[in-house]
Amino acid sequence: MATDPIDDPAIPGLLSRDRFSTYLAATGGNQKQAVRLYAWNVAASSALWGDFNVLEVALRNSLSDQLAAAAGQVDWWNAALPFHRFEITRLTQAVHDVASQKGTSATPGHVVAELSLGFWTGLLGNKYHQRLWVPILQHGFPQIIGTRRALHTDLERLRRLRNRVAHHEPVFARNLAHDHARTLAVLEMICTPARAWVARDSRIPAVLADRQPTISGQIPTSF
Repeated sequence: MATDPIDDPAIPGLLSRDRFSTYLAATGGNQKQAVRLYAWNVAASSALWGDFNVLEVALRNSLSDQLAAAAGQVDWWNAALPFHRFEITRLTQAVHDVASQKGTSATPGHVVAELSLGFWTGLLGNKYHQRLWVPILQHGFPQIIGTRRALHTDLERLRRLRNRVAHHEPVFARNLAHDHARTLAVLEMICTPARAWVARDSRIPAVLADRQPTISGQIPTSF
């Protein structure tokens, strides 16, 4: 019977002592279980990208649509909207980067896509409550429940989780079921069909259900 490659003693060394120690500590020093937990963490991170993909695209397009409507032009960053210096700098850099990459084929959609999740989340912060939220951005969340502050807090938590995933950091200690529910709640505020789509297609519930069987070796690792 072939040896499972995940049990090869070379794997822990490949992961580095510092990185692997987090997983060893979580499994009481059981090296095989630690490697399987690492693999499960990869699977969970991979599944989270599906949630983040729909959330980030839906968020930025909804907010961009509202800003374009308020400005009366699709390139709303060229209008006299009341952005602070930090956001103006980010917008200027995004326009420059897109022009460098796309040349004359650059479109407003390219600029919108170039802006980070942190940019869009920042527009929902306290400093923009009267400048943008009240007159413009609240309309991007037609089914909002609760306050702008609570929405901003939820998106900040999801943004930080996204960054952990992007840097291949451990997420296994988080309550990922709550993170998934938070994503669905924000999507519901933006677009009910988007929420229904992610609720049906997301792999997060299945990955969470497979956690213990994966760590114990009852089922093979997969990501």
